[in-house]
Amino acid sequence: MLSIYGKNSRPQAELEAIIAATEGFEERTLRKWQRISTENNENIHFIVSGEVEFRRESDELCMFTLQNKCIFGLSSIYYNSTHMYGLVRASTVVRTLKKEDFFRLMSEKNLWEALSKVLSWYVCLLSKRDEVLVARSAYSIVREFLLEINELMVHHQRDINIYDYIQEYTSLARSTIIKILADLKKGNYIQVDKGRLMHLSALPEKY
Repeated sequence: MLSIYGKNSRPQAELEAIIAATEGFEERTLRKWQRISTENNENIHFIVSGEVEFRRESDELCMFTLQNKCIFGLSSIYYNSTHMYGLVRASTVVRTLKKEDFFRLMSEKNLWEALSKVLSWYVCLLSKRDEVLVARSAYSIVREFLLEINELMVHHQRDINIYDYIQEYTSLARSTIIKILADLKKGNYIQVDKGRLMHLSALPEKY
């Protein structure tokens, strides 16, 4: 749902320019399952390469996943924003800057306009997530995720367990997910083998 949307709308040139400006600052390589925190609101994290899930602290719900270049901690610059953390899913290179250094770079390199576009992108990601998940039926949510999973498997060669993927990104009960998918299998709308989506037909709009 957000993986495809985020990739298609990503402000690549602006992200490249901002992260290029941080070149020369200390880098560290994080391994899978390490965390990136915003507890210290003096720091901003620049993901140079890798893959990071952004999760909600309260219940571990995965909000969205981003690959390659991105910035984490912008909301913590002015506010106490510790409700999310980053969970590394593949070897990831990170540069962590003090916010004073970040402000200086944005001014010296004239990158405030680029940063505003990146911030707008993040707002769009969260708005899209709300559009899909808030006040929607369980079936509508599952349908959206099936379409995304199919896209990820066909065009990005991702190996995805559909039950785990949907549960990880939503607050739907696993029993609800299993029932909806079972009904879709009975109607020959989907074919699933060992949790993997093998075939997807045109899904009905309503359950």
